Amino acid sequence: MDKYLCIIAELDEETQNALKIYKEIIKENGFIGKQTDVPYHITLNSYSVEHEYFLKELLEKIKAEYRQINVVYSGFGLFGLNVLYLNPTMNMKLIELYNFAKEKSKSNYDAFSAHTTLFIDEPDNVLKILPRFVEKSKKTAGNIKYISLYEFFPARLIKRIMLLEN
Repeated sequence: MDKYLCIIAELDEETQNALKIYKEIIKENGFIGKQTDVPYHITLNSYSVEHEYFLKELLEKIKAEYRQINVVYSGFGLFGLNVLYLNPTMNMKLIELYNFAKEKSKSNYDAFSAHTTLFIDEPDNVLKILPRFVEKSKKTAGNIKYISLYEFFPARLIKRIMLLEN
């Protein structure tokens, strides 16, 4: 698999703790999955690795433009049958951030959806764990506190900026 970069919106510590229920469900049910150990986040966009320098500068522009953004999750979604994620409800601030990251990027990748990955595995395992996630799910709300640039795979943090509080 080719390496690529992602700009992600990391959630605050309280939200990180609230979402740990999904890691517990995975463990309790004997699954491991292929998800990363990157903090819970909303993936904003992906980019080719040659844009690293440009993207580091883009994070500084985001830091100057944005404050912490409220997030509420509206339910679950699937990419194919092997990626299970939470859907963030798209509010105006999140849409603006998403569009800013997209418009200022040098990416031509249009088929993208803001999401928070919970579990990556074989389709049979994803379909087995989904009902357990639904049973234990709670309305989750929080804030985007950091914007980070990561390289994948393996995951490598390149740069993280903190958004100021409102």
